Amino acid sequence: MSIQEQLDQLESLLKNKNLDESNLSGLFHQLRNDIAEHERQLDILSIAGAELSKEQDQSSALALILYTARNLTNADAGTVYSVYDEFYDDPFNPGELKSKSLIFEEMHTESCNKYDTKPDAPPVPMEIDGQPNNRHVSAYCANTGKIVNIPDAYNEKGFDFSGTKKYDQMNNYRSKSMLVLPLRDHENQINGVLQLINRQTADGDVIAFTKNDQTIVQAMSYQAAISLTTQKLLQEHIRLFDSFVQVLAEGLGEKSFYTYGHINRVAELSLLLAEEVSQWNEGLYQRIQFDKNQMEELRLAGWMHDIGKLTTPEHVVSKPIKLQLLHDRFEMIIQRFNSKIKDLEIEALTKKVKGLEEGADPDYFDNIEKEKEEKTAELIEDLQQINQGNVGGEFLEANDRDIILKNNQINTSMHLQVTTTFIQGEHRITHVEKSPETTKEPLIDEEEKEYLLISRGTLSDAERKIINDHAERSWRWLMSLPFPKRKMKLPLYAGAHHETLNGTGYPNKLVAEQLPIQSRIIAVADIFEALTANDRPYKQPMHLEKALEILGSMVKKGDLDAEIIRIFLKSELYKKYAKKFMHEDQIGDIDTDKWILNYYPIDFSNTLPN
Repeated sequence: MSIQEQLDQLESLLKNKNLDESNLSGLFHQLRNDIAEHERQLDILSIAGAELSKEQDQSSALALILYTARNLTNADAGTVYSVYDEFYDDPFNPGELKSKSLIFEEMHTESCNKYDTKPDAPPVPMEIDGQPNNRHVSAYCANTGKIVNIPDAYNEKGFDFSGTKKYDQMNNYRSKSMLVLPLRDHENQINGVLQLINRQTADGDVIAFTKNDQTIVQAMSYQAAISLTTQKLLQEHIRLFDSFVQVLAEGLGEKSFYTYGHINRVAELSLLLAEEVSQWNEGLYQRIQFDKNQMEELRLAGWMHDIGKLTTPEHVVSKPIKLQLLHDRFEMIIQRFNSKIKDLEIEALTKKVKGLEEGADPDYFDNIEKEKEEKTAELIEDLQQINQGNVGGEFLEANDRDIILKNNQINTSMHLQVTTTFIQGEHRITHVEKSPETTKEPLIDEEEKEYLLISRGTLSDAERKIINDHAERSWRWLMSLPFPKRKMKLPLYAGAHHETLNGTGYPNKLVAEQLPIQSRIIAVADIFEALTANDRPYKQPMHLEKALEILGSMVKKGDLDAEIIRIFLKSELYKKYAKKFMHEDQIGDIDTDKWILNYYPIDFSNTLPN
């Protein structure tokens, strides 16, 4: 039997006793109203508790808490403040408090239809000139931990309500009754303030807040305090993690200046691509939409995709020329060519001495000088051509190859011999002495020949493997980190950016159904940035049209996601990116319909992600 049914039964019994019905009726009317109000409040608390248990967004939780507190007390308006601590920026005395203030988190005024999250309002200082700011009612509540219940703010003498009156004037409002409560966390520390304004009757009249209002709102204020604490801890952890990721990226920038720029641009382009995919309303990905958490996960994956390069040797990461090893080997080739020119001088002088002894005619000496000059000129010309080929490019000319091979067969005289010893994994010169007899050394030795014969770029196969190994390290390192539930896929997104849809990529040779769309987005962003970047020391920036042709050829080979590139082109995101990051002479008109006709596959459905 419900409480209401029991009251009805009790009323019937009392009436049969011939008691004073007028007094009895009034009492029961008040009792029924009180019970109805308590039941209403219990219903509100039950619903709010269920909603808060599901709510993961802290701002939404605070909005729900403020709405519930207003609803419990029939308050028209209210504000949730959080305590903000500002610290001195002194590395030798970290954590010294500079000031405390109250930050507006939520502000509601139902009669004005205003519901603001993080309203644009200045913080309320909790101290002024080193003294507690007890003239402001919310600051007083935060400083003292006392509940403040005010029937009419305009008639209250203990606090300064000039700011409230100014707000009222701007919004055609009249703040009257107020209930201000401190929010205490699990450690009994005040971390915020809940302020309710203008308790209303059923007829809309503003009345003072009651003791019961204080009690019931106080009961739920702990939930608000916990929400603020959770929000603060979460924000601190997010800031810490983001800063740590930034420091890692800057560390890569210390090794290789362009790698930091590359990471920045890939992360930005990945997010822009994801936004376009989310907004795209036709085609294969029309139903895909990334929420706030997924976008944050993708952003961090973009920042961390090259984390494995932290241990890639600097001379390989930033290798500007083919012969740049631990030092520039081209300098050694110059010295050998210089030595060869001296050999030619000595050979010519030796022949001239012999001619003088034998009484040769003047033509003999002219021919010797001419032969020396021609050979010297040829050596210098070859050296200049080798220097140009040292820079690297898209292919190696046949003439350059012939010059390299020819000079690999030309020797110069060496008069010193060295002794080398294998120490700590490398050969070191431990002794130098005069050679018993003159030896011969090629102008370009075997190792230098192999580097100079690199047909594309500046990296040898072994060095390219060293570079490619960064993907395996990125994968391994990221997979070893205990990411929270919302970011558990981040290692896959970041570590699979060199995988291909056809299973020929690295480090794990994943296939199309194993590659989520986020990995595919980062892969497209990574390759497009690498092709068009104008800060690489080892290559000239590529023209936009050429870069898109290469993307097209990779689509045809089954490497890249054709639909993502189609959205990239049709949304004209490529234009925005080019305008921001590319040189003007790299940009030209692009026929996107022609690109789609040439490169977009007839059937792409068999390469979609799970």
